[in-house]
Amino acid sequence: MISELGTANGTVSAEQSFSRDEGLRMITTALALESGKNKAMTFTEVTDVNQTETKLVRGLRECGFTRPQEIEHMISKGPEAYMKAIEEFRTRVPKALPQDQWWAAEQEKLEAKEREKQKTADKDMAEKKKKEIDDIAREWAKREYFRKCMAGDMPYSEDEYIKSVWDRALFEGDLKYRMLHGQATDERRELAEFKKKQEKKKQVMLERAKAAMADLLDEDDDDDEE
Repeated sequence: MISELGTANGTVSAEQSFSRDEGLRMITTALALESGKNKAMTFTEVTDVNQTETKLVRGLRECGFTRPQEIEHMISKGPEAYMKAIEEFRTRVPKALPQDQWWAAEQEKLEAKEREKQKTADKDMAEKKKKEIDDIAREWAKREYFRKCMAGDMPYSEDEYIKSVWDRALFEGDLKYRMLHGQATDERRELAEFKKKQEKKKQVMLERAKAAMADLLDEDDDDDEE
């Protein structure tokens, strides 16, 4: 630790020691520095690795400072300036620089590009999934059509039959797709729920058809009265 003679830290106790060779090196270096001109200083050894002076010197060396540069910095600035800089860094409001704005804009461009890339990938995945489910559904419907034809109970063409059972075909396609891709399925429960929903759907359609028919009958009655 470097301190000016006469200050609080500038007194060296009798118990403290300092290497003679290191002392000569310090003096030789200090004599060549402008910051050491007309100054009386004391040099003491720092053994605490967590002391501010130790951390500061270690940081200077990691930044590539030479030995004279280290001593110059410790004499002219020292730990006081280091602590002051830390406090100012914690409390000050950073000023936005042009390069900061440029970096922010570039980062936004990269993030937007990644979002667009992910969006495209998700869309492609969804389209691929839909096509695979549709293909499985169509194959299921064709097999059902063939099976009913072989039983002699088929008044429709293949396309008409596929259209009539397409909701069930899509259910079978989605179920088979999840099985093929290792996803959880419960065929019996899911089929029961599907049939329940289809029954409700038929009831709603029937009620709507009845309501529409009733409206037509009411209109006919009005026409007859006129």
